Amino acid sequence: MNWAIVTLTKGGTRQAKRVKKSLDNIRIDIYTLKKWSDKETLTIDKKLSEFVGSIFYEYDIILFIMAAGIVERSIAKYLVSKTTDPGIIVMDEKGQFVISLISGHLGGANDAACLLADRVGGQAVITTSSDVRGLIAVDTLAEKLNCRVSDMLNAKDVTALIVNDELVGIKSDIRIDIKLPDNIVESAKGKGMIYITNKVLDISSSNEVQLIPKNIIIGIGCKRGIPKEAIISAVAEALNSLNIDVRSIKHFATVDLKKNEAGIFEAARYYDAEVKIVSREEIKTVEKNFSCSEFVKKTIGVGGVCEPCAMLTASGGHFLMTKKSYNGITLSVWEEI
Repeated sequence: MNWAIVTLTKGGTRQAKRVKKSLDNIRIDIYTLKKWSDKETLTIDKKLSEFVGSIFYEYDIILFIMAAGIVERSIAKYLVSKTTDPGIIVMDEKGQFVISLISGHLGGANDAACLLADRVGGQAVITTSSDVRGLIAVDTLAEKLNCRVSDMLNAKDVTALIVNDELVGIKSDIRIDIKLPDNIVESAKGKGMIYITNKVLDISSSNEVQLIPKNIIIGIGCKRGIPKEAIISAVAEALNSLNIDVRSIKHFATVDLKKNEAGIFEAARYYDAEVKIVSREEIKTVEKNFSCSEFVKKTIGVGGVCEPCAMLTASGGHFLMTKKSYNGITLSVWEEI
């Protein structure tokens, strides 16, 4: 996680350095005015509102050490959505109060504010209703379970039911290792419903929401120069045949020879997934467990790519689809459980 600290005063700059020292396990850049800048800081060289725009999407968390009103006016025109905005925190120069201002749940501002307050001896100020009352918002539940939210408007409606003490049912295909509020009951029928599954669902009510676990790994091999469109189409076809939601893709996995294959990386970006690279030496340790192509082995030194790469980059689970060819592309689909 990357943080930026933005301040405009001498005292704020001193406090920023203390914060950075107290959070030594986090990458932090400090920005201040030129007259307070030194080798430990970077310089704000334009109007604050313009400067904020230049860094707004470069960091996961932005901590402002200044008045909340200044921050609100500076960030207003850059706010887009709680699903994409960074977490915004405001703190006074003495570190007495640490306020979670924007993106408390999905953006991580609530957790970051609590962490920072603990480190500097201040008071975290959290105003989201679910947190204040010891409940849990749908988007927070999604974050804790490493899921995507199918529909943020539905999530808002279901969260409203939770904070208003209505009974909400939950049905999950994955293990839930966190404590749920008393009014979220597994398999119960309530005024709202939360479904946790990577399957394609047809949600018809605004009081229902799906959380999609990011637990699908796409093992992939391909001929050189395959365009991203072909890979995107092949992946969609494979997952559609399994009734798996494409938003459940966690990562793509391929062999080291494909580390510069543009089509794979562009397709992964399209699906908002990363690419993991597996060395041929690693593949050799498990390739006896998979089908082997003598042509592929003669060409690259191992007899298969998509199956061993998927398995080797997974944390347990099983294949939903073993190797299948799609016009110069081979895919496997692995589900972590």
